[in-house]
Amino acid sequence: MMDSSKRIPPSSYYESTLEWINHTQNENRLHTLYPEIPIPSVMKEEEWQLLVDKPRFSNKAFVADIPDGRVLGDRAVISPDNVLLWDVSVEWAKLAPEHSIFQDTMLPPVIETDKTVAMLNHPASKNYYHWLMESIARIHLLQMTGIAIDKYIINHQSFPFQLKTLAACGIPMEKIVRPNDRFHLSARRLIVPSYVNLPNAWSCQYVRSTFLPYMASDTMGLTFERIYIRRKHYRKIVNEDAIFGLLSQCGFISIELEALPLEQQIRLFYNAKIIVAAHGAGLANLVFCQPETHVIELFPPSFMEPHYWMLSRLMGLDYHMIVGTRENPNNFWSGFDNLSIDPRRLLEVLSCL
Repeated sequence: MMDSSKRIPPSSYYESTLEWINHTQNENRLHTLYPEIPIPSVMKEEEWQLLVDKPRFSNKAFVADIPDGRVLGDRAVISPDNVLLWDVSVEWAKLAPEHSIFQDTMLPPVIETDKTVAMLNHPASKNYYHWLMESIARIHLLQMTGIAIDKYIINHQSFPFQLKTLAACGIPMEKIVRPNDRFHLSARRLIVPSYVNLPNAWSCQYVRSTFLPYMASDTMGLTFERIYIRRKHYRKIVNEDAIFGLLSQCGFISIELEALPLEQQIRLFYNAKIIVAAHGAGLANLVFCQPETHVIELFPPSFMEPHYWMLSRLMGLDYHMIVGTRENPNNFWSGFDNLSIDPRRLLEVLSCL
């Protein structure tokens, strides 16, 4: 018989799953795996720009074993005492009290299962970087616990890179549950790994070691020493013709990563010696580079994030950054802003490599 009380939306939240653990005094439900890890040291004065108002530690990594835990769509994890677990239910650009579940008057009917279910939903799962370095990295945390998982809840979009990476991690399609807006599941054991907020040594090692062997299946053999990553959509370089004209004279090849399967992207970055790219998800592939590869990341001044600086430091790469001029400002989100780059500045950096 369905428990009607589970259709009542939570009215409060725990800031973190660890808070719920402490509240219930169920320490045996917690697998603590990695401590908070400080970000890499700044090596150049200009790099401080990337760290303004950014966290200086990666999250403590854990897995929580929640009896009668619930999952609502791809947006919420609910504790047995009907409280939102905010740290694994984040909705971007919203604070915890603004979560959409607090606007609901009634939740969809709940499906009860006696299976052990893992929750791997992520608010940006369709983004290549967030999928590879955050969603997939959480699988490593699950594997470390040794808990046998019957089903995995994952809000994927069936992109080829998603299906290939899940298979490589040993998760068959028949074990995957893809939630819709009306999805509401209560599991006898809900297994929830913590979010991965920043790249760190263990997440990079897991992603690299798991997927680098895929390079061997690349029969096309794309190997270029100097590559320029061309963006297809937003955050485009408006004076790209001039920039690539300069780069082509220096032996660079222009690449559009969206057109390449996972295997070719891995091989491309593994063999590259110099990579030039505007900030974007494709730079997650830096995790596959060999040490001392040169990286030049291009930014608009309105949108600067440290993820690929961190990846470069963690992988032993030679990182450089160029901040250009903001072009075509976007009123919705600065991450959509285009940019222009001073060719003289680019040539100056290249001449030092």
